[in-house]
Amino acid sequence: MRDSRPDPAGEKDHGTHTLKVWKGTVVGVYGDDVFVELGARMQGVLSLRKFELVPRIGDTFEFTLRGREDGLWALERREQPTLATWEAMEPGALVHARATHALPEGLECKIGDLHAFMPKSHTGLPRETKPGVLVGKTLTCEVLEVDRERQRVIVSRKLVLQRERDDDRARDVGNLYVGQAIEGRVSRLEPCGAFIAFGRGLEGMVHISNVAYERVEHPSAVLKVGELVRAKVLALKAGGRRIALGLKQLQPSPWERLGERLSINRIVEGTVKRVMPFGVFIAVLPGIEGLVHNSQAELRGERDLSTRLQPGERLSVRVVSIDEPGERLALSMLHVDGRPLGTFEAEAHAAFESLRLSARPA
Repeated sequence: MRDSRPDPAGEKDHGTHTLKVWKGTVVGVYGDDVFVELGARMQGVLSLRKFELVPRIGDTFEFTLRGREDGLWALERREQPTLATWEAMEPGALVHARATHALPEGLECKIGDLHAFMPKSHTGLPRETKPGVLVGKTLTCEVLEVDRERQRVIVSRKLVLQRERDDDRARDVGNLYVGQAIEGRVSRLEPCGAFIAFGRGLEGMVHISNVAYERVEHPSAVLKVGELVRAKVLALKAGGRRIALGLKQLQPSPWERLGERLSINRIVEGTVKRVMPFGVFIAVLPGIEGLVHNSQAELRGERDLSTRLQPGERLSVRVVSIDEPGERLALSMLHVDGRPLGTFEAEAHAAFESLRLSARPA
């Protein structure tokens, strides 16, 4: 059986015109483009303005071909669309409404020959903007109510704009992937972390532990609302409604090759950052904190070190173990043989190492 489809071979864009009528099914509406399935491996596109009512996926119409454009057939409606009728009007339907007159409470509109009204709260405009700016424009709206007795339709532009924003957000979320770097602006600062607005209406959270490698008490210490930042996508949860971001993940990690700067059993000087019931966190390098567990200190009959150490205090500690991938550093306030370290023992250790190295034969 001979295929009656036009042969695209050798045709230039917009080079073929035919009066043959094709029956097609709407398969997508994106912006001003309506995509139509005409048959197997044959699709076309035409402007949304060719429809009086916004078509839905699955609606069928008759078309003629007007050439090829970017691999798709450029289509025309077989005939001019008839004006919207009351039978076609139902809540939830999408229509093209032309704003004809501004009123204090909204806009008078026309849908073909039918009268419609758009409340001010449904214009989709900022509260301070007057609805008159839309007069003369044809707007895509959703039907809210149909009053056949008064022959009046209530429509909303706001719902259509919200749906478009939701669609844009869904597409943006669909394009995100873990490990991706994004750019956005700080929208909020909370004790738990910072919120970053990016893309088209997307917002992600940077947990306070992912703001910087150095401990941050509150995000406001290093960030400002409105500041432009780059962040890394760490996780996508709840279908993209929760986006976990990280700032420090795009910075060089101080934990990389830490073993080349600190060696096991080396005695170093550090600063007390936090005193906990189970031990003390000590900062030994910028962005590097280690834990002195209670078992690695001489408690002298005390339950913990809270009565002996305070944040900001300097002391000497010994490196027990280094876990670079896990970003963990175990420290001790004792020598290998169990004797307690002196407060300034790190300085003496460093001086001894310097002398030992300088005494090596060349």
